[in-house]
Amino acid sequence: MLITLMALIGLWSSVAAQNLSPEPNLPPFIDSTATYIWPTDASDYFSATFAETRSAHFHAAADIGTWGREGYEVYAARDGVLFRVGISPHGYGNVIYLQHDDGSFSVYAHLQDFEPGIRAIVDSLRFQTYEHSFDEIMTEYNLRFSQGDLIGRTGSTGIGPPHLHFELRSPHNAAFNPMLAGIHIADSVPPTFSSMAILPMSGDALINGNAEMITRTPSRSGNHFNFGRIDAEGTIGIAVNASDRSDNGRNVYAVYALEMKVNGEPMFHSKVDSFYMGQSRQMLIDRVFPLLQQRRGGFQRLHILPANTLPFYDRDLGDGLLHLEPGTHQVEITALDFYGNRATASLEVRVPDEPAYREPDVQFTFKAGTVSPPAPLSEQNRPPHEHFVWTNAWIRPLNEARNLSIRSRGDFGRPVHKYEILNSRQTAPIEGDVVEINSEATGSFTLNRVLPGRETELRFPAHRMRINFAENSVYDTTYVHANRFTRNGEEFFRFSPGDEPLQRGFRLTLTLPDSLADNDKLSLYFVNERNNARSAMSSTVEGNQLTANVGGFGLYVIAADTTAPQISRPRLWRRNSDQRWFVSVRAVDLQTGIDFNNVVFKVNGVRGIAEYDPFGHLLTYHLPGFEPLRGQNTITIEVPDRAGNVSEFTHTFNH
Repeated sequence: MLITLMALIGLWSSVAAQNLSPEPNLPPFIDSTATYIWPTDASDYFSATFAETRSAHFHAAADIGTWGREGYEVYAARDGVLFRVGISPHGYGNVIYLQHDDGSFSVYAHLQDFEPGIRAIVDSLRFQTYEHSFDEIMTEYNLRFSQGDLIGRTGSTGIGPPHLHFELRSPHNAAFNPMLAGIHIADSVPPTFSSMAILPMSGDALINGNAEMITRTPSRSGNHFNFGRIDAEGTIGIAVNASDRSDNGRNVYAVYALEMKVNGEPMFHSKVDSFYMGQSRQMLIDRVFPLLQQRRGGFQRLHILPANTLPFYDRDLGDGLLHLEPGTHQVEITALDFYGNRATASLEVRVPDEPAYREPDVQFTFKAGTVSPPAPLSEQNRPPHEHFVWTNAWIRPLNEARNLSIRSRGDFGRPVHKYEILNSRQTAPIEGDVVEINSEATGSFTLNRVLPGRETELRFPAHRMRINFAENSVYDTTYVHANRFTRNGEEFFRFSPGDEPLQRGFRLTLTLPDSLADNDKLSLYFVNERNNARSAMSSTVEGNQLTANVGGFGLYVIAADTTAPQISRPRLWRRNSDQRWFVSVRAVDLQTGIDFNNVVFKVNGVRGIAEYDPFGHLLTYHLPGFEPLRGQNTITIEVPDRAGNVSEFTHTFNH
């Protein structure tokens, strides 16, 4: 079925490319007679569009702006039955899934609340546990809505600021662009190019004489953007930071289609009509991940990495990588929005007759086991691995490495390669499951290979830890380095390469020092090295072992959370949209975070559900039909964090 649906999407995309009119251009899995209506009375503009860059995934919807306010009406875009309802302080927040008669879905997320019929069913289930989180299939209730019926109100649950996330999906869970269903805005504004990245994609690639990625900003003349000229050799890839706007909105959107030609010949074409929800995290390899990390910039690759299975591309054109013959070449890039407004960009690439890249001299090769130990590493120097960058096939020093040896440990069939000098414009090949690198100046370190499609366990006896990768953790073959060190009395861990995305995190198990054993307040924290902010990972301690689910490569630290949440600012208030009464308090825990599903929140002795807003640090008392008493009212609340620390708070107010 996967192949069949992908083929249908490809056929539909081909047709859509020829017709960018505002008329609905429904995909083949949607009833051809179906019509969709604009799903809210909030506004007529998008605050975000389909397939935009997010921190770790593609945006699967069109966001409709609500002027920074909540409580606008949300309508069923088509006739449908209530399929699923979710409630969470994160992600989609309060969300409704309607299923239509052709099996497709429409999704309405970040809602302030549901219409009364949905709310009554959901509350009858939630008050069995008093938990905030809720996610249930609701088809057994046969709650049907006609097109235009009220189903909820706009809000900001799960994420801010307020807006309506409106998403359309196929019967097989492929999100598709709502513009294809006739959900349109006024748009006569062409896209723009703000910057370009040129990336070395092979071991012999040089860009302006260096082996590192460069970025450029253009000069502009009307709707044409000129990125000048570069010198390049080897295989290179191009990525662009392109965006779009509409007539009435102030927000910046994603572009709909990108095309690249070299000397007039098409080399790359992409168009964002649809993707499977399970492919959403492939945004990390469709974009240039290091620039996404460093700049929050959505540089879209005009080339396709091997692990990329997204259906955006015309794959008959090849992978989009450029390996050009000596001479001068003209690169032209076109960006289009859904309505056919376009902008172009140009880059001139000059390839020298005599390449500047020189293969490093292999001084000698000999069998493993005869390499002399490295010189001791000074404590003042950086760790050895930080003097190098590497890919799945080669390694390169950041500056210069002398008397460098590379060998596959435990594989006596492969030789050791020794280089007298390896400079920052040269690369040396690496292969094998465990690769040991020795350098006279920097010392020794080891790289461990993780393969896609294979469960892998890496053991580091010297660091008293192991790492378990699931079979779908990495997008492509990845060489991993792990380091454990102490700084200012705290234990840190660094997992490299830091500029490589993961499709799924890994499991870390480590032995604690005796001073930390049996401390159930400990957690592993990710350290954001730009601002030193720390984010707790899901961790458990049993005896002298800590186990944590780690989301990606980078810097981590072990720390104890012994501070209970802080509770303040009790408030009684009434919601404008439906005149319901609520009580809220501010609850802050900056270490492991609020354990929101286990909060006990009572008003006048009656327990309600504590609904948590992590962005505003608010816990709100939810109880159907709640009315404050005339005169004195009493709040009591117990708030645990994820380390088990509990705060208790009592407050009395008059109404």
